[in-house]
Amino acid sequence: MEVVQNMKLLLVNAIDHSRNIETVFPSLGLAYLSSSLKNHFPNIQIKIIDRDIENVIKSYCPDFVGVSSVSQNFGRATEIGDLCKILKIPVFVGGVHITLLPESLPKAFDFGVYGEGEETIVDIMNYLHSGGISGSSEMEKINGLLLHTDDGIKLTEMRTPIENLDVIPFPDRNLLNIPIGQTTYMFTSRGCPYKCAFCASTRVWDNIRWFSAEYVVDEIEEVIEKHKPWAISFYDDLFIANFKRLEKIVDLICTKGLHKKVKFSFACRSNLVNERLIEVLKPLNIHMVCMGLESGCQRILTYLKGGGITVEQNQRAVNLFSKAKINIQGTFIIGSPDETEEEIIQTLNFIKRSSLTNFEVYLLTPLPGTPIWDEAKKMRLVANNMDWGKLAVENKEDKIILSQLPKKRLLELYKLFMHEKRKRKVTYIVKTGMKNPFWVFKKLKLIKNQLKLNDKIKNTFVKK
Repeated sequence: MEVVQNMKLLLVNAIDHSRNIETVFPSLGLAYLSSSLKNHFPNIQIKIIDRDIENVIKSYCPDFVGVSSVSQNFGRATEIGDLCKILKIPVFVGGVHITLLPESLPKAFDFGVYGEGEETIVDIMNYLHSGGISGSSEMEKINGLLLHTDDGIKLTEMRTPIENLDVIPFPDRNLLNIPIGQTTYMFTSRGCPYKCAFCASTRVWDNIRWFSAEYVVDEIEEVIEKHKPWAISFYDDLFIANFKRLEKIVDLICTKGLHKKVKFSFACRSNLVNERLIEVLKPLNIHMVCMGLESGCQRILTYLKGGGITVEQNQRAVNLFSKAKINIQGTFIIGSPDETEEEIIQTLNFIKRSSLTNFEVYLLTPLPGTPIWDEAKKMRLVANNMDWGKLAVENKEDKIILSQLPKKRLLELYKLFMHEKRKRKVTYIVKTGMKNPFWVFKKLKLIKNQLKLNDKIKNTFVKK
């Protein structure tokens, strides 16, 4: 393959810096693209950003711009595309949103990328470097693209997913400016064996694929060596799903003594939790296990999770982790279309009587590609050209509500959960601080630094 020389590519993660949940971690998805490109084109120049976008574009002068976006930020992504059009810079878009809703591709972008991007981005750069025109019909030969045609959006042939994930180079974290000592994250698999009704990420992949235990632990070693994080979060949809691989990962981590250098957190599912799982996990230096418990009402739990799981299983899993003195965070969803106030209170009562360390509660959000989106579309609450900011997690007042309860009452109920969350968080900080005063000092320092950073970048993203 031809060596790309003197080519500049700017990769932009379209996020909203006013929402803390979006600023916690930089984009590993773009870092994977960078490492794959550099593996094929050693001389290519790549920059990854998520702020001060207009100024960086004008100073960096990229030959091409690629934008990644989730649904709630797709309006921001489109603004970046519009800016590139004004500056006459070829621009394309990829990510979860455009993969699940390809018909929403706006004219702001020359073309879109759907599905897995590591191989597609290599083909794109090779084509563009050879003089190809961005978005032209000649790109139909490249699998995994969305192209504008006179008849609408055309999807080129779907790219076959990478079967052996170990061939993918480690993500290019050098471009992410990760502060030394900060909690960071990694992926050890792609996909999920379950399909919860509200989950968009599990719709991106047809099946679940795994990085090998050896690959995972080698990456952990690299992250520790280069970034010295306090904790590593496995951001898989379900880290523990492959039990044999899990056993091997834990064994390798302990054999290399990595559990003494960093803490770990990951997602779990209650029907997979038993004494044997606890026994395997116990040697790890676990900071937190997160479980999507969703509801304390069985009817709503079945609606959200698609069956196969019970409130009793959720309670038993919480009890098992608590008995093993492993911190547990639960996530819950309220506001299903026909959920009653009494059923929402059942969830609140479940939380109150549980031994959860912490919890998060969300209003049900209709994300493209999910059954909840299809339901919202029938209710005429969503459309392909909607205000995407209405899907944001932290947007409460202007959020799309599927619940039949009055919006004012639903938000009042939501505040009851927030009150309980604050109480539980204070209890956790006090208990942890009594055991480890240095942890409290470190936590407060991280919060202070994050607040300073948020204030600094508050108005640096692109605005209309």
